[in-house]
Amino acid sequence: MYSPQWGLFVVRVGLAGVLLWFGSQLLLHTPNWSGYVPDYAVHLSGISATTITLWNGSIEIAFGLLLLAGFLTQISALVMGIHIAIIALSLGINELGVRDWGLAAALFGIALAGPGAFSLDE
Repeated sequence: MYSPQWGLFVVRVGLAGVLLWFGSQLLLHTPNWSGYVPDYAVHLSGISATTITLWNGSIEIAFGLLLLAGFLTQISALVMGIHIAIIALSLGINELGVRDWGLAAALFGIALAGPGAFSLDE
């Protein structure tokens, strides 16, 4: 029953679940998450932390759904890998930042490996 395709599927669906969970939490509990938005993001964009949080949640849900379906998988994984790497950089080397580096690495792995057999891309 061993198949690398199952491995890609499990990682892709697991990461999609993480993105969908965090995205929904950002939308449902925006004030709890707005404090994580770095000051530089607010100053450079001129957009409030609340609006950035709402956009971030929406984007994570959209790309989470694409990953779940395996549609535009490599592009979605690359975009979310870069996104989470930027978050990890802003968090620094701590329990949250290290976790996010792991998620970013897994997303980069999917971007490099491809969507796998159990996806709309195949």
